[in-house]
Amino acid sequence: MSIFRRRGDAPARTLRDAVPLGPGEQLLAWAQDEGSRGYVVVTTHHLVFVDAAWQVAWSRSWHEVDGATWHPDSDRLTVTWVDGTDPARWVVRESALLKQALRERVQASVVLADEFRTEDRRKVRVVIRQDLATGRLLEQIIAGRGVDLREGDVRAEAEKRLKVLRSEVGR
Repeated sequence: MSIFRRRGDAPARTLRDAVPLGPGEQLLAWAQDEGSRGYVVVTTHHLVFVDAAWQVAWSRSWHEVDGATWHPDSDRLTVTWVDGTDPARWVVRESALLKQALRERVQASVVLADEFRTEDRRKVRVVIRQDLATGRLLEQIIAGRGVDLREGDVRAEAEKRLKVLRSEVGR
């Protein structure tokens, strides 16, 4: 049974049929994108987009989500990815449950995090995240806009901070 209920359960039944769920996985929340008429779907382990033909267009694990931003003036929801690929953008009106579930799932995947600024004040984050489907811990170095992780000092500082995080989780 879903944690979040919505009026008019018809989409829920169809989404349950469309979205393959792994062991222990549940549909938590969803909202329709006004532009594509597809659905943004939050499950226990993944963020999924189901197109207007009720086909899964893509599914990404929570540890791949860098963050989400809600723009209330335009009802635009933007999700950014750890790997730096183009953000996903949707216009969703009924978003309170979706926003709550998104925030909770992203936070649930973060085990430990640290950040620092480069000499030119750009941000770098080092994060230990958990794959919520498997429990496996993953290490991430996330460069802010304009940061080159190949730069020796930046990479060295990130690795130093990641080593501290590793020790804090017993790795």
